[in-house]
Amino acid sequence: MTVTTLTDTEFRILDALRVYRYLTAEQMVRLKVTSNSSHLYPVLRELAAGKRPWVGKIDHGAMPGVGRIPTASYLTEHGARVLAGALAVEPAEVPYPRGVVLVRHGFLHRLHTIDCEIAVRTWAAENGHSVDYLASYFEVSGANRSKTKARRRSLTKIDLADGTGIIPDCVFHLTDPEGNPRLFVLEMYNQWRTKRMADKLAEYRYAIGERAIERQFDYPHSPRILSVFEDEKALALTQRHLSQRADFGAAFFPFFFFQTLPDFMKDFRSGWRKIGDTRHAALF
Repeated sequence: MTVTTLTDTEFRILDALRVYRYLTAEQMVRLKVTSNSSHLYPVLRELAAGKRPWVGKIDHGAMPGVGRIPTASYLTEHGARVLAGALAVEPAEVPYPRGVVLVRHGFLHRLHTIDCEIAVRTWAAENGHSVDYLASYFEVSGANRSKTKARRRSLTKIDLADGTGIIPDCVFHLTDPEGNPRLFVLEMYNQWRTKRMADKLAEYRYAIGERAIERQFDYPHSPRILSVFEDEKALALTQRHLSQRADFGAAFFPFFFFQTLPDFMKDFRSGWRKIGDTRHAALF
């Protein structure tokens, strides 16, 4: 029997990829997978080397108007099996991307959604909150070609009464030290397409009216719908657009919260704004 020995850094890298699916080197440094950031790159090269690498790489190069998209790592099937052995669990319990085909245009959005997940998990750990549930739009269940499994669907999908649905970028449930549960639905926006952003948020009117979010995630209270933007300009434009829409009345305003990604990454709980209100306030 072959015995595989992992260093502490190798284990932390593989386990972080199990949790987050895709990570850049900068995100790994933020997650403190190693105390020496210069040590990270040679370890990643080793993990991605050979005929049966433990880690795969995604390099989309540069995009016009955006610049270089950071190279990201992910667990391979072999890496997932190695990690399962280290965790003493069945290989099926360690998820990894299958048939990885990612479009360059949307990958930065995926990385920013992961930035949000890192911020939430880090804040929760530092403030005594448990992360009871957290799923991102690229995590799925089922399989379209299977005769025994349900059809493939995003774990974040919210079903509506008319047979359609909304797929948030992230859904998570936290419980504070006093036992108070809170459900959050998150949308991450990467561009200044104000109308497109507002239209997506306006879809939540139906989910709110039907209490579809509460039903989907078995939550007895109203959820908080979080909108995160790359920068202040995109936030302000969308905030103003929604406040002026005739089909988006003031009754919906209390459900929605706005913040920039840099502020979100600094402090998940603070610095939020509401529709029609520029003041900063705590999320709860």
